[in-house]
Amino acid sequence: MPIIFTIAIQEVKVLFRERVFFLLLAIFILMTLASSFIGLVATTTTTSIYNASVEFLHQAGTDNIPANPLNALPALTNFRNVIVYIFLIGSLLAIVVGHRSFIRERKSGALPLLLTRPILAEKLFFGKVLGISLALFAIISATFIVSVFSSLLLPFRHLVASDIERLFLFYALSFFYLLFFALVGLLFAIKTKSESLALFVPVCIWVGISFVLPELVSGQTPTALLNPVTMDQVAPDGTFFALMRTYLGPLSLGWHYTSFSSQLLNNSLQITNAGIGSALRDNSGKLFILLIAIGVCLSLCFYSIRNYTIQEENIYE
Repeated sequence: MPIIFTIAIQEVKVLFRERVFFLLLAIFILMTLASSFIGLVATTTTTSIYNASVEFLHQAGTDNIPANPLNALPALTNFRNVIVYIFLIGSLLAIVVGHRSFIRERKSGALPLLLTRPILAEKLFFGKVLGISLALFAIISATFIVSVFSSLLLPFRHLVASDIERLFLFYALSFFYLLFFALVGLLFAIKTKSESLALFVPVCIWVGISFVLPELVSGQTPTALLNPVTMDQVAPDGTFFALMRTYLGPLSLGWHYTSFSSQLLNNSLQITNAGIGSALRDNSGKLFILLIAIGVCLSLCFYSIRNYTIQEENIYE
């Protein structure tokens, strides 16, 4: 067990030296701050329009003026753009983390030396997975803290305890979503024989999960898919889309993530009186499918690294 932790700590240290960790952390924090800033600007602009309209109606002698509609929106709507940022940028960067985790040793020639040591391939695998998980967990945790504190800077509604709980669940879901893509990057870094192919194939999978499958399942255009407010619109009827939802729906991890996240963050089209427990029960199947996908990737990575031979290093480009 200590060997696994040693490998995991070394993995995190290497990410530090390569500045990949700090790059990811900076991007996630900037994405969070950008979402808060966009929410602030949108709220300020809408409130200014509402105040101007109220003044105009008062001058016209109208007394029956509706309340500001922004007051009915949950405070978490200011973070709805974070869904898109993690859905697109975060998952792509997670692939790079998993890819670099194994490619590094294969390029440097250190892998044959490691395999000749009394370090079992299984321990090397679990150490690397633990190191990747620790790095992603640290990034997600820091982003969650920044999200909570950035909400205090907004001059309107602040997060209450239930909002923070929803935000925590959203980032927990995001951690597992990013871990899946990191494992995809790790898998092809083990299996393929060239560095470019080891990155190209996971990126193609990322495109399929992020764009192709959600579009086939939902029938929405790519532009609508990137709108966190319209992610749970009713899918169009028809035999084709019914078949796609039946057979491809369980594989559409990107669609599961965005729809589940939009409910956790209470986007404007999903405002209901349902509590967190109800949201978790309604989306338990989506979470289960994501965990199954992670388990499959773990199994494939474990099998690949266990059957990895030193001779494979010689044909690596």
